[in-house]
Amino acid sequence: MENMNLHPRPVDYALLITIAGIGGLLSLAGLLLGLALGVVTTGYFLAAGSLVLTVGIIGRYLYIGHKTSPALAETLTVTRIEQPQAITSLEGELVYCNKPYRLFLKETLNREILSPLGLMAGDKARLLKRNLLTLDEDSRHSLIIGIITGSKGKKYADVTLNRKAGQENFISWTFSGSTSEMPVENLGQQDQGFNLEQLGSFLDCGDCGLIAVSEEGQIIYANDMLLHWMTGQSAKDVHLPLPLSDFCATAPKQLNGQIQVRTLSGEEVLLEFLPIEAILGDQKNSGVLESVSANGGVRICQVFSCQSVAAANDADTGNINFDRFFRESPIGIAIVSEQGEVLERNHIFREYVQELEIKNTRSLKHIIDPEEYQDFYDQIRTTLKTGRASSIADLGFKGKGEKHSQIYITRLNKFDDHDKVAILYLIDTTEQKNLELQFAQSQKMQAVGQLAGGVAHDFNNLLTAIIGFSDLLLVRHGPGDQSFSDIIQVKQNANRAANLVRQLLAFSRQQTLRPKVLMITDVLAELSNLLGRLIGDSIELDMTHGRDLGHVKVDQGQMEQVIINLCVNARDAMDNHGKISIRTRNISLQESRVLSKRYQVMPPNEYLLLEVEDTGCGISKEHLGKIFEPFFSTKEVGKGTGLGLSTVYGIVKQTGGFVFPNSEVGKGTTFSIYLPVHKEVEKDVVEAEPEVPEKPTRDLTGKGTILLVEDEDAVRMFASRALKNKGYNVYEANSGDTAFELFKKIEDELDLLISDVVMPIMDGPTLVRKIRETNDKLKVIFISGYAEDAFEKTPGEDDFYFLPKPFSLKQLAEQVKEVLESA
Repeated sequence: MENMNLHPRPVDYALLITIAGIGGLLSLAGLLLGLALGVVTTGYFLAAGSLVLTVGIIGRYLYIGHKTSPALAETLTVTRIEQPQAITSLEGELVYCNKPYRLFLKETLNREILSPLGLMAGDKARLLKRNLLTLDEDSRHSLIIGIITGSKGKKYADVTLNRKAGQENFISWTFSGSTSEMPVENLGQQDQGFNLEQLGSFLDCGDCGLIAVSEEGQIIYANDMLLHWMTGQSAKDVHLPLPLSDFCATAPKQLNGQIQVRTLSGEEVLLEFLPIEAILGDQKNSGVLESVSANGGVRICQVFSCQSVAAANDADTGNINFDRFFRESPIGIAIVSEQGEVLERNHIFREYVQELEIKNTRSLKHIIDPEEYQDFYDQIRTTLKTGRASSIADLGFKGKGEKHSQIYITRLNKFDDHDKVAILYLIDTTEQKNLELQFAQSQKMQAVGQLAGGVAHDFNNLLTAIIGFSDLLLVRHGPGDQSFSDIIQVKQNANRAANLVRQLLAFSRQQTLRPKVLMITDVLAELSNLLGRLIGDSIELDMTHGRDLGHVKVDQGQMEQVIINLCVNARDAMDNHGKISIRTRNISLQESRVLSKRYQVMPPNEYLLLEVEDTGCGISKEHLGKIFEPFFSTKEVGKGTGLGLSTVYGIVKQTGGFVFPNSEVGKGTTFSIYLPVHKEVEKDVVEAEPEVPEKPTRDLTGKGTILLVEDEDAVRMFASRALKNKGYNVYEANSGDTAFELFKKIEDELDLLISDVVMPIMDGPTLVRKIRETNDKLKVIFISGYAEDAFEKTPGEDDFYFLPKPFSLKQLAEQVKEVLESA
């Protein structure tokens, strides 16, 4: 043990100077009074008396301080002086505290001087204050006390109380530290002398019972008063342990479970003061079970009878238990009168209502949505009348923002001057509702995607027929014909419909991509003139490229669509003035690891970053999470389809990339697109080379025998007439099985198979596999309204060609010519 080497009790020099000053003034006044009366001797006596009195007061003060100092110095003996320590009187008044204790207070409560009793809730402080007077000399106790830290919550501190023999006037409090968790497992380890009898004698007080309950719900200790209440017998006549359930009307499992959870976890439960129906002798009375301390799996509790609780109420202590539960509860609680007025509310309820920004928050009528208030008020009155609890699953509120909550209503028979009041328990379900809406939205997007992919086949068949027959009409009706302009209108609108279907497929990521290795700067260079015309002369377009950019493997046409959509969207957000910046640079593997922590869906890799930034109005946080949804648009009705950004998202994701928006209202928006850098192989380099421009006029006629398989009559009729017009010999079949039988007859003269993919009975891929069993050299073109990768079990990646619907007469003729001329 190391002594702190304390000096005598510090002298309050300011007080001494004040006393001396007053004494001097009194002496001077006495002397002047004697002179005024003409009796000098009387003046001398008055002055001398004042001086003697002053010296006496100062001497008494110094004597008491000198007498107290040895006791105080002896009390301040601790194992390690760096521990927070305070010295109090037996009444709990602070006498001394060291610097670590002041720092402890500063960190915990932002205060520097406070008695240890002031750290605790009022009920525990009053109980402990009474027990301090009963501490035996030379006794030592270790306790866990709960410290109320205001808005920061609650902490627990391990404190040792020490009252040394011969120093009956002082108690030392030594703190070992604090934690936000109840350190139940440490109890007993710090004080090896701990036992139930010793702790019981410390906590015992005349007006309450004391009980220790094991994890199994067995009473293993009880003081005389509690045993008298429960059994009517003295301690010597009762043999412990006894089941707690024998004395409780509450279900034993439920009661034991609540006790066990509190003991094992050490967390603050909803009802720290657990209401029970205790059988006290022959009468059934309400009781309160309160946790005080614990040792391992043992819970020490105090039980108050109805009479003691009522007496405590008279002493202004009975409501403290409820106040603490009310204040520290993790859910919103409000006490409401029968008229709907909010009498009391805890900070959770108050903060919830404050977020609504309502002026009058003391009346439920001004808080609850008018359409729901009457039903809600009726439930309150029903609960007050019957006593049966009720609940409301989703209650709407007035004010700002969309708040959701679940409300439980119970009755309290007495509160202040009110005979009956309702207690509202409010659970904020706003986040839960938002998650439900997000899930529903994702389900809707998935359904729209499935719908887009499913109907694309039917739409594309119809559009193929419209576009194809328009081409056949244009062959016979040239520009000088009066029907020419009408046919052109039909074809143009059919192409617009085809573009809309492609956007739907892009959103659902089911479109056909023709990726090739290229430099993104080449794409931007080709687009620069078009972008300039799209955004207009009043908006500045700036392009900045990084050095040594990596290659990417993308569908050039689709990537151009992405850039165009983003620039047009930026143009609309800038009201014909501002700047659009397009930037590109490499993202290293190391940098992507950092980015992957921010964007968890993006794995570390080498990326090419393409950024499109504007100086427009920006996007609010409310809308930012919805911009990639199909058909979502903030533009006026008729000003947009709502598919522009969803198309961007679909194309980028189908390409294997990622797109992330970042926006600030009033400053602008940036879309960052991360495309994986492609590791080139020889084949890719060849694909990346610029293609030789085709001659303006190309002969699309040819010779050969073609088997055309298509279950849609209009598409088959158009394709057959188009191919025959180009000089080909065409056989037609409306199903896979019919085509296979026809193949057996014309196998020797057949040059090309053109087949739909999805057909009844036998689909296209199955037909090709059966044909390949006897003829593995036959060339195949699949035509389909589905994406190229939407059908399964194809004969092989390089064994067929694909022509997506809708296609025109020229596209069909070019594809057939190319396939037949290939080696």
